[in-house]
Amino acid sequence: MLKTTNLMLNETAHQRRLRAIVKRLVIELGYLEHCLATGLQDAQVETAAAGIDTAIDCLNEHLVSLREDGFTEP
Repeated sequence: MLKTTNLMLNETAHQRRLRAIVKRLVIELGYLEHCLATGLQDAQVETAAAGIDTAIDCLNEHLVSLREDGFTEP
């Protein structure tokens, strides 16, 4: 029982950290998109924005799968 409780607490902390990372990535993506919208023509910035967008999607999918597997916040 104690191991299960510790696992759930660790998983909950893991989910919170992932959500915080997603929030930060969304902010950074917004900044990059703003830079591109104001005329910055840089292939590396465009690639970075696409990569961040993909990372956000992947992390969100992972969080959804954790929720579906029964790992929820207390």
